[in-house]
Amino acid sequence: MSDAYNPPMIEGRCITCGRGLVEGGSVTFPCPECGTAIKRCRSCREKSAGYECPDCGMTGP
Repeated sequence: MSDAYNPPMIEGRCITCGRGLVEGGSVTFPCPECGTAIKRCRSCREKSAGYECPDCGMTGP
């Protein structure tokens, strides 16, 4: 039996919906304005749901 690819879980919760980041396709990236870690789940990314940086207030899709 071959090993299945299991992406690592990202610690934390989605900045938009608050769900734990346990599904594949979840991402963490730095805020373009201040560098704070922005964490997004796959579902909110696919829907282009808005978010706001908790530190500087920058918004994104």
